[in-house]
Amino acid sequence: MAVIKYCDFTNGDDDTGDGTVGTPYKTITKASIGLTGGDEVRVAKSTDSTALTGTLGFTISSTAVVGTSTLFTSELAIGDFVQGGDGQWYEVVTITDDTHATLFKVYPSATEAGVSSQKLGVTSTGAAAASSTQVQVVSASGSSAGSRLKISGGWDLTGPTQDGQTYFRQMHGTFNTRYGRGLYASSKHYIEMERLHFLRYDNCIYMIGCDWWKITSPNLLSAGDETFYLSSCENNEIITPVVNGSNDTGIYLYANSYNNTIIDPICNSNNYTGIYISSNQNNTIINPTCNNNHNGSGIRIASSFNNTIINPTCNNNSNSHGIILYSSFNNTIINPTCNNNYYYGIYSDNSSNNIANKFSGTGNGTDIGVLAGKNYSDYPCFKCQHFQTEGANKCFYEYGITERDTADARSTQCLKYDSTSATYYISQSFFFKADSGVAQTLSAYIKKEVAFNGDVQMAIFFMGEEITAWSDETPTDDDTYEQKSLVAGAGDITEDGVLELRIKVRGTAGNIFVDDLATA
Repeated sequence: MAVIKYCDFTNGDDDTGDGTVGTPYKTITKASIGLTGGDEVRVAKSTDSTALTGTLGFTISSTAVVGTSTLFTSELAIGDFVQGGDGQWYEVVTITDDTHATLFKVYPSATEAGVSSQKLGVTSTGAAAASSTQVQVVSASGSSAGSRLKISGGWDLTGPTQDGQTYFRQMHGTFNTRYGRGLYASSKHYIEMERLHFLRYDNCIYMIGCDWWKITSPNLLSAGDETFYLSSCENNEIITPVVNGSNDTGIYLYANSYNNTIIDPICNSNNYTGIYISSNQNNTIINPTCNNNHNGSGIRIASSFNNTIINPTCNNNSNSHGIILYSSFNNTIINPTCNNNYYYGIYSDNSSNNIANKFSGTGNGTDIGVLAGKNYSDYPCFKCQHFQTEGANKCFYEYGITERDTADARSTQCLKYDSTSATYYISQSFFFKADSGVAQTLSAYIKKEVAFNGDVQMAIFFMGEEITAWSDETPTDDDTYEQKSLVAGAGDITEDGVLELRIKVRGTAGNIFVDDLATA
């Protein structure tokens, strides 16, 4: 039979309580001891939010709050949270007078006046002693994905009825100090959590080695460091988290955190990065909003591979990029929107073979950028289908771009090589069916512009192995397509498979065009 334990940080007691609704424990730490799958910790709700007099005005990318007929000095205190026109909660850190206040971090949504706002009701956990203080701890695990240990907030213990939310807030004697790990868990598995929120901690949620959690709609706000920290955590599902306004990073997926799914996260106005994936693989992030982050990027993927980001919105990231890939490979970004970022919409640094489909972006310093000087290889660092316009397909290299072209096509479309180096090539591969023991001639029509000052090389590969020497196939005439061919010998095709024709180009001026590939 399922066990239910109650806790109330304001009125409960870990020493004299017994976890019943009438005599609750104080902390989740005590209430969760000895529980297992199917059991539940029920957490007392915070006080209700209260309406503020007058209306508030918010300005995108600004910390200023301007009231109309408001009473800030009597109705608010520093450390309170007010509701913006976007429905999210923002911390007030300065109250100048009845109509002027300042937010902890910039407001990330559209400028709006006449907002009927509220002050958030919170449950105080007092001052944490240090950054690493574990304020509340998950003390047990569930038993399976179908039998999780549930931790739920928002309980009116006089019922008991679940008719509210629980917002835990740390408030230090030194106001700017944001200490403690609001909720800490180490090697705890199969947990379900809802209606629990954490404000003003160093880390709002801190998880190490935790797998198979399901966390729904947490508000994790105004942290001192990484707001939501996961290390070596796998197979977790995090649904609609709001992770705004930290001094560092919103969601931090640290080393060896695999196969996690994060759905509809809002990670705005963090001082470094909205979402940071470091040394990880196979994570999926769906519909992330990462706007107005500063100094890092909206999304940062570092030393990671095979992650998928779907429909990210990364706008207005100041002194930073929309999305950056650093030493990362084989990641896929689908339908990214990256507008008005100070440097790049998407930036590739020491990374290769990452893909973006349907990139949309305007107002960036540069839409797509690749850091030169690393000498990765002659293959693409970043591939982009439908770059701003449907059919505008491009590959971005350390030293150049290849892209779909119609103006200079021999048929209806061709591939244009725009190289920027006299030393390093940019390369594309074209594939043909191969039959065992059957020789094939592979050909392509190639054209060079008058201004072109480099060379074109071709070679054939089978099963990843070079079977013809690299051959100089630079056209002799300008602005005229010339057919170039190489032969794959019958003896080199040892089984049914695929032949790869690689065509690479280098040069610092003019373009090369490749069209009408064929086999015989």
